[in-house]
Amino acid sequence: MNLDVDISFGEDLVLSPEEFRLAAGIDRLADLRDRHVRELPSFGELEKRDHRRYLMSTLRDSLRKRERLWLIPFTAQDLEEWQQWLPAEIFKTVGPEQEYEGEKVTPMGIAPIDIAQALADRANADDVDFLRTGLREIDGLVVPTRLYRKLIAVGVSVTPRTRLMRWLTNPRVLAYIVVFVYSALRALPVTFVKEFHGSILLLWTIDLVTAIPYTWGVIAMVTAPRFKMRLVGLVVTVVTFMLPYIYFGLNGRDYPDHILFIIGCLIAGTFVLEGYKMWLDRRVRTSLLWRRRPQARLRKAILRHQQRWQRRVR
Repeated sequence: MNLDVDISFGEDLVLSPEEFRLAAGIDRLADLRDRHVRELPSFGELEKRDHRRYLMSTLRDSLRKRERLWLIPFTAQDLEEWQQWLPAEIFKTVGPEQEYEGEKVTPMGIAPIDIAQALADRANADDVDFLRTGLREIDGLVVPTRLYRKLIAVGVSVTPRTRLMRWLTNPRVLAYIVVFVYSALRALPVTFVKEFHGSILLLWTIDLVTAIPYTWGVIAMVTAPRFKMRLVGLVVTVVTFMLPYIYFGLNGRDYPDHILFIIGCLIAGTFVLEGYKMWLDRRVRTSLLWRRRPQARLRKAILRHQQRWQRRVR
């Protein structure tokens, strides 16, 4: 969980929260970390040797660290230069056109994975040389399966890893494994509650079956673009979360006070956790949307002071 909501990347840029979330490929803004984003300069003349060497080493380092996005403030001229090198569809606009260091720029996000994939798909002599030199001996664990195969096909020397090992180290897979393990173990303490007369197997099945729709419901409730879908997400979340507890309550009687207290704490804790994540979503969204350069923030503060003074004079 991201306890530090004051993310530090792009402090001098105004960014669009939803566009940034989609470009970074994250489910919720509350999941955003500084380590997911690398800020790069918007230099042109990509054919220069020092620029090419810099991009090679940066791409390798970004893949190794599993960075999700390069954040680059592009001028129109530099964007045209980059789009002669990379397909236009991998450039994601993540903020409005704005003044930055005396120039008109548009903040763009490019996923390092997409860069490597685009070069491997095109696979002309220049692209293959770039990949072979920049990604030589890269660990097969840090690239997805499709890109892993493409790199090997174009002759990149990749440190081999088994499919199982790469699958087990995938962050998204690990997240779902954690959900399933928690759901599977949650029914275990019920075996020690003699007042429960239902089926432990059925309770365990309910826990497992509702784990995935519960996760989907939470994400849809927060990120779905349409109100109806957010409402559906809310209903799915509440129903799938409460089903195991409803079954537990209907198939037992005279539960001791400490059992009821523990269940109450579990329910309350989940709502508190989700409420905290929603608060983090809002904080990160506000942080991305309302950033300004120091001069602009100073002008805004002065303007507020003047407005207050005018109201007092009146």
